[in-house]
Amino acid sequence: MIMAFEEEIEKYDDLRCKYQAEAFGMKKLIAFLMFLLATMQGATAQEVSGQQIPLSLDDDYKNTEFLPVAPSYSDSLMMKSLSSSEFLAMPITPLTPMPFATEPPFAYKYDASHSGSMSMKISKDLKFTAVGTYRSYIGLMDVQSVSGNMQYSLGALNMQGGLIANRYLYHRGIISQYGISGQIVYSFNPNLSATIFGTYYNTNPFISMAAFPFVPTTSYGGYMTVGNNSFYMNLGVERRYNTFERKMETVPIISPELKISNKVTVELPLGDLVKHVVEDILVKIR
Repeated sequence: MIMAFEEEIEKYDDLRCKYQAEAFGMKKLIAFLMFLLATMQGATAQEVSGQQIPLSLDDDYKNTEFLPVAPSYSDSLMMKSLSSSEFLAMPITPLTPMPFATEPPFAYKYDASHSGSMSMKISKDLKFTAVGTYRSYIGLMDVQSVSGNMQYSLGALNMQGGLIANRYLYHRGIISQYGISGQIVYSFNPNLSATIFGTYYNTNPFISMAAFPFVPTTSYGGYMTVGNNSFYMNLGVERRYNTFERKMETVPIISPELKISNKVTVELPLGDLVKHVVEDILVKIR
């Protein structure tokens, strides 16, 4: 009886020692977790409040006031985008190479130029034509143009009149240009005709020297056409506004034209070249 009681006491002592050891280990674990939590809270509070850890500074910087750095505008936008539900809800898509990375180098296929036209015959001698074009000069400007033209024929006499609207889109903005044009052609015979023409624009903009040849300006003049159906020559004179020099100038019209087919005609305007050659000769003579 006594021995059994002693055995029970020994078991109780073993269990008590075991429980005390477990309790001591649990206390150590709780103390470590509390220490770790306090450290993290301190670090978080330091980041949020913008406090700075004092460092040893040189004498030149001891009197300098250091302020916390504010996030930049791009950083703010990035934080907003990362916290938005739309961004987080975006599906994960596999990475694919961009088109320019798969195409061979120097394969530039951009061409936004296009045009359209329509023609309507109102009567036997009266015809209406509308033309719209979009021309893209890469790196320079884009030009939108629309025009309406009425053409009237009376025997050997042909008269035309029209309205023009141009819009130039370039790096500084948009310029709109509106004009009215007219032309009268009289055919003496199949090999000789005379033409007078004129175009007036409400504005004659100067965009750049590179765009100079592509911007029409106010002009008027006349020329004679001599030749046959396959080859003919335009000879005359033209007055036009020079946007670079800001004045009207006189330019000869010397343009041989070769008709290769019903759809292909090659024209070589030599008026400006002849004008510059003559001016250079006159300058050297003086």
